[in-house]
Amino acid sequence: MPRTSVRVVAIVVIAMPCVVAGTLFLRPWVGRDSAAAVGPAGDLVEPVPEEPIADWCAPGFDPIAGGCLANAQEGPIKAMIVYLHGRYARDAAAEEIDRQRRLALKATKSGYAVLALRSRLGVCSTADLADWYCWPTSEAAADAEAVGRWSRVVDDVQRRVGAPRRYLLGFSSGGYFAGMVVSRGWVSFDAVVVAHGGPVEPLQPANPMPPMLLLSADDDVAQLEMMRFDDDLRRQSWPHDAYARAGAHGLADGDVDAALAFFARSGESMPLRPPLPLHRAAFHVREAGPEVGDDAGSEAGEAVPAVERVEGLPAVERVEGREAGAVETDG
Repeated sequence: MPRTSVRVVAIVVIAMPCVVAGTLFLRPWVGRDSAAAVGPAGDLVEPVPEEPIADWCAPGFDPIAGGCLANAQEGPIKAMIVYLHGRYARDAAAEEIDRQRRLALKATKSGYAVLALRSRLGVCSTADLADWYCWPTSEAAADAEAVGRWSRVVDDVQRRVGAPRRYLLGFSSGGYFAGMVVSRGWVSFDAVVVAHGGPVEPLQPANPMPPMLLLSADDDVAQLEMMRFDDDLRRQSWPHDAYARAGAHGLADGDVDAALAFFARSGESMPLRPPLPLHRAAFHVREAGPEVGDDAGSEAGEAVPAVERVEGLPAVERVEGREAGAVETDG
């Protein structure tokens, strides 16, 4: 064998074990900086596998990996709305499916894309709701891996549809989680609507603080939670507005209309002038008894007690010093 060939073979024999050993040593570190995500507690979360195609989409939505997507019906997409549902039982999804269907119908006609996400089973705060879908309503219950998973879906879908902005709409259980997500700065949004939920305290001002709209209902005991949320945001100088409507707990068509109007005006100074065509929430007496809807009372801890109606007192009072538009009824 020629001397040159012998030399090449010797180099290969010596170098190959070194290459293999180096590969094994470095493999755990390759791509770690680009693939790892930061969870709610600031810890690194290992990359998660691709999300399965959703099999729970409402009419008007297309199943995609990790959620359900409804695109704007025509013209360029104004923005993408991320929707977080209220709590519901796995075998009783009809009301929630209808909420998503109505949201998609109105939003896509107005030029928005809508991404509906679903929580995991086993997140609800009590054992009797183990077979229900709920969003975390406390920071301790928020799973870093789950937050990283759905935030990655949000990023991917926004790029796919080419939306210049993204908004967050959380209803009930999803409303508590929406407020927690933006106040902790886990995921960024350009504006947020919390409908019939409440605050997760302590409120931690984000940087920046996206404009926020609070929506409540006069016959919903959770309205007291929303009024407290309004006070918390005001103390933190968080740009926001807050309104109420007549009726009980639920995502009414009027709530969707108010959310879309707020998103369109979220670049204005807060509170909005002129205000939205709703009235301001005020403490009022209401009939005792269970609420109508999927989420009676507080989702984040103690239930808010109902108060008995006192004869001769109005059900809704104007808040002194605050403007209000006309009262809107359920549609």
